[in-house]
Amino acid sequence: MCEVCRAQGEDYLFKNGPKKILTNNNLYKVFKDAVAPVKLCHVHSIELFHMGERRFLREHIDFTRVLAAKSRTQTTTADSPFGI
Repeated sequence: MCEVCRAQGEDYLFKNGPKKILTNNNLYKVFKDAVAPVKLCHVHSIELFHMGERRFLREHIDFTRVLAAKSRTQTTTADSPFGI
């Protein structure tokens, strides 16, 4: 399932039609010195390409919060992984 669709409570199968393509993408400017791998549907993958990372994350704030929660569980509170 698309991580953005899951965070926003959308049905990615309905949104993408018969394609149902999931792609693996990397976000490079989210964490400091690390890459955030994400699975996106066809629609959100194109949206990420057109908008760029920062604007994409601003538009999909629920997804950004999920990424932030994921990073908090993986790192300690002493080092902040955010580069936003």
